[in-house]
Amino acid sequence: MSKYELLNNVQHSDLKINTDRLSGFGDDVMFCMTFPFEFRLALSRYPIVVYQDTNDQHQFPVALFGFEEGENLFLSDQGWDATYVPIMIQRQPFAIGFQKQQGESEEQTVVTLNTSHPRVNKTLGYDLFNEHGGYTPYLEQVVKMLESIDGGTEQNKVLIDALQKHELLEPTTFEITLKNGETNKLVGFSTVSEERFLELDGQALEELNRSGLLLTITMMIASLSQMRGLIDRKNALTENA
Repeated sequence: MSKYELLNNVQHSDLKINTDRLSGFGDDVMFCMTFPFEFRLALSRYPIVVYQDTNDQHQFPVALFGFEEGENLFLSDQGWDATYVPIMIQRQPFAIGFQKQQGESEEQTVVTLNTSHPRVNKTLGYDLFNEHGGYTPYLEQVVKMLESIDGGTEQNKVLIDALQKHELLEPTTFEITLKNGETNKLVGFSTVSEERFLELDGQALEELNRSGLLLTITMMIASLSQMRGLIDRKNALTENA
């Protein structure tokens, strides 16, 4: 069970973070949220699709790692086999929190740490604070990641709003047949309709271009070519089973 605490250099001065990529550290997930600012890096390995949260119907882009719950085809005993690991994976076990300072009406973002996360320990990994109580280079990097995620959340909202406005999202079922005859069906996701995208008129394209979303949407479409690589990884896994 997660136990998030406001990070501070007194209570957490002796903690370390193990950044190895292991299933026991929560890396065995089939997808994670991704953001437009990292699409260029993410599309080099992962299909980028849209997931709809079953609890609040909230939609957001995700990078796919596998075809079933708990499956990450990029993860092995040797670590994460990709040149880029999405930022929502990298930031673990930290998260953005919100706190209202005394005398202020607006909440401020703060860094929180899930102290129950298996990455958190006192012997192996990166220190959080130096001997004088200041942030280590590792923790400074984490703070920058969390700031990017905070901004990326708004980017995702703008992106989804635009995709819905121009009716570019379509529910998609991926039916995958492996070399051994096994069939995998991936449901619950939507993709950008390339056909509808190509039918957009000049005004819509200009609007998307001005907002910086034209390239973003193009990258989402291009990333679907990585489904082939995902299938190849699944085939290799079943052949070696």
